[in-house]
Amino acid sequence: MALFRRNKAPLSRTEVLETPQYGWIWKPLVALVVIYLLVCIVLGIWWSWTPAPTDPRQAVEMQRGFPQSVDTGGEAQPVPPGEALLATNISILDTLLHKPGGYLRNDVMPPGLWLDNMPNWEKGVTRQVRDAVAMLGGALSVGSAPLNQANESLGGDLDSWRWPASETLLKSARNNLGEAFTALENSAGPGAPTQDAAASTEPAAAPDSSALAEWLGQVQQRLQTQTQHLAANVGQSPNGDQQTDSTPWLRIDNVFFEARGTTWALAQLLQAARIDYADVIESSGVGGDFDQLVAELESSQARVWSPVILNGSGFGLFANHSLMMANYTVRASQLVEKIRNQL
Repeated sequence: MALFRRNKAPLSRTEVLETPQYGWIWKPLVALVVIYLLVCIVLGIWWSWTPAPTDPRQAVEMQRGFPQSVDTGGEAQPVPPGEALLATNISILDTLLHKPGGYLRNDVMPPGLWLDNMPNWEKGVTRQVRDAVAMLGGALSVGSAPLNQANESLGGDLDSWRWPASETLLKSARNNLGEAFTALENSAGPGAPTQDAAASTEPAAAPDSSALAEWLGQVQQRLQTQTQHLAANVGQSPNGDQQTDSTPWLRIDNVFFEARGTTWALAQLLQAARIDYADVIESSGVGGDFDQLVAELESSQARVWSPVILNGSGFGLFANHSLMMANYTVRASQLVEKIRNQL
């Protein structure tokens, strides 16, 4: 009988793993990997939601320590010039640090590593905060030292995950802006020290209007650059001419969300400037244009219903998100130029 006994074929790798002594290894591992990927997908979707903006006056009240939801027993306290922009920049930095997922631009681990929409949105936001803080550093006489330190922190590497990490730089800038706000509040607020006690304290001064014009020039340049990049998404220049250096299709959403971050931040910062520079704006007769400018920027934040950024053409079935955003940035840039010419 031994002559007719067949040699048993060796087990395949799959069969070996499915034997009792190995079966407990790979099945739980596969399950854990699947669960991990699902969690990363859900977190990635949640972390990619655009945060809600903050009203500048509410930002001022929050920084003072009593938000508008709390009844202060009468009329709202006046906002000294400079406080609205300071508080708005603080609020924007707080949003970057504490939104779902935190600051994602320097992430090196999933799911942040896989995301590109929100990191590019953060890029547009931080650039506008940096420009606004640089303007305040030359416009306010109170708190100039903390403002210079904040400007230095914001000028650091905001893509770094090692020392100093980007979050460290943003927190430092946020704390420096808080110090400048406190100095301005103490100099101009209702709790300011008496003249004798404040003899050595430099008095608060309104922001320099020339600094406003210079900052608006920077804003106009940023908007024009964003318009050029958005037009390049569809291979066109801003005036509609065809161009050869079109954006690769894998980067179209990056450009779009950077522009969204730019307009999201500018809508809040320009509302704050409308408060701080109210006298200059009204005396120049550009109040209506300023309000229209803010409205254009706010309109650019309409919900994007498509799960991907589309580049449709003409009257086709699909939208062209890049050109729609470019329409807002073009009109905003034109309004900024008109306002600058009348200041």
